[in-house]
Amino acid sequence: MPTITNKTSFDTLDLHQYYNAKVTDIFKQSYLSPRVNVPTLMLPTQGIGNWCYPLTQANIDDSGLRKLAGNNNEIFTPKRIPFNTPHDSVDNNIVFTSQWDNYSDEIRIPLNGSASAMHLLMAGSTNPMQSRITNGEVIVTYTDDSKDTLQLRNPENWWPIEQDYMIDGYAFTTGARFPLRLYLKDGTFGYGLKKYTSISGFTNMAIDGGAATVLQMPLNKLKSLKSLKIKAIANDVVIGLMSVTLQRN
Repeated sequence: MPTITNKTSFDTLDLHQYYNAKVTDIFKQSYLSPRVNVPTLMLPTQGIGNWCYPLTQANIDDSGLRKLAGNNNEIFTPKRIPFNTPHDSVDNNIVFTSQWDNYSDEIRIPLNGSASAMHLLMAGSTNPMQSRITNGEVIVTYTDDSKDTLQLRNPENWWPIEQDYMIDGYAFTTGARFPLRLYLKDGTFGYGLKKYTSISGFTNMAIDGGAATVLQMPLNKLKSLKSLKIKAIANDVVIGLMSVTLQRN
């Protein structure tokens, strides 16, 4: 990734016209299609759980994020990377994509100028069946129609909103660095919590309020930008984009 210095300039994108939900809505939906018309062990209709615990729910609370955004509708990571996000709780603050019919399976956002990197604040769902495969993609297209792609893979860089992965270095490992997460209820950034909650029959690494993930994508600063596409690939998952910031140095 390009180095961030005191001379680095950032450009936050305004995504208001693309937002189609509140991040807190992710497990308040009824994901009914596409589904088979026979008895099945498919994911419960609320988008979380398993066949033993079909009524599983997670508490997603973005009140800390909203408060942190303040009247400027902006937050900053520990490295002072800005993200634009709505303060008002009545406003949508995420664009969801999914193979579920509730949302489009991709969203395209126009870009301009050039940048050395892209910083993304993302949140969504994933499940054991989507482990070690590409759940979604972030695709940047340049004006010469060449592309750079960031694959969102569970567990390497795509983490579920309701929990942190259990990592012990033995049976459970991601093969990647722990990503920076934004804990939505507290409005704090971190690389893990001192104390987790539990969701019965589901996880002992649950995050009260949920968490978004900060991702970085290096870009070719010698090329002009054309568009950004967020694409959901795996079944049963929801891929959400909350904010995008271009590093213009």
